[in-house]
Amino acid sequence: MGGSVGKLLLRRIVAGIAVLWVISVVLYAATYVLPGDATRILGNRATPEAVEALREKMGLNRSLPEQYYAWFTGVIRGDAGTSTTGKPVWPALRERGGNSLTLAVVAFVLAVLIAFVVGVTSGVRAGRPGDAALSVAALTGLSVPDFVLAGVLISVFALALGWLPPVSILLADTTPLDRPEILVLPAIALASPAGAWASRYVRAAVVDMRTAPNVEAARLAGLSPLRVLTRHLLPGVIGPTAQVMAATSAFLVGGAIVVEQVFAYPGMGSLLASAVGTNDVPVVLATGLVMATTVIVAFTVADIVGVLANPRLRRAP
Repeated sequence: MGGSVGKLLLRRIVAGIAVLWVISVVLYAATYVLPGDATRILGNRATPEAVEALREKMGLNRSLPEQYYAWFTGVIRGDAGTSTTGKPVWPALRERGGNSLTLAVVAFVLAVLIAFVVGVTSGVRAGRPGDAALSVAALTGLSVPDFVLAGVLISVFALALGWLPPVSILLADTTPLDRPEILVLPAIALASPAGAWASRYVRAAVVDMRTAPNVEAARLAGLSPLRVLTRHLLPGVIGPTAQVMAATSAFLVGGAIVVEQVFAYPGMGSLLASAVGTNDVPVVLATGLVMATTVIVAFTVADIVGVLANPRLRRAP
């Protein structure tokens, strides 16, 4: 088992590095599609000399391959460059990344709960009216865009009921854990589509496990439905769906860009959106690369979990 998992891990790491390099090339080239360049921060009244001086300082007067090489080698050394505001990029990413990580962990836990509650309930009631209702609810949750769901949550729980703040503003030198109420609505908006997506796989695994020999034997032995569910059915569901649970993090990374912007949450998603708006290329590149790395790592973990949960793959040479 160790050799098989080790070889898979090595292949996934090599493939992940290759994919990340390709993404870095595409991402860097894509920044040239943005209108204007970073020198527009000087304003419309800037002299040509001032514009040219800033372009030379930021390396914008060099060819695209030269600029990419300078940026990529800097990233490898741990230097992602300087923002158009004159501040280093990494400190801002560390602060915003910590906020996004806090939100992602809360949303991930909530997504797993949604997936298992909806998926298991729907699976054990397969073919009955309750199953159809839950399936429709899951499909609806998966189909509603993030920004629409966020708007509904704000309208109901913030504006109409006044239970939660409509925006997730943080004071200086504070963290989201200092004001946990600002995490509730963004976490629900992020977790609902991911949980709805994963619940379909959980339901399918439950339906398959209902006819497994050990589950049938436990049922024929006269065990209560709750005991059959918790001791025999659920343990067989966790393995096949663990890979799906790990993959939900990709939903969270993608949805964070929209959700953080809607709630004014100070995370990496809102940082990326504002950087695109101001043409802050170093921030766009660094943030995009970190998000891409997160997704690649998540899918690598999902692959490894899938191998560990599959006895046949574990025994593969």
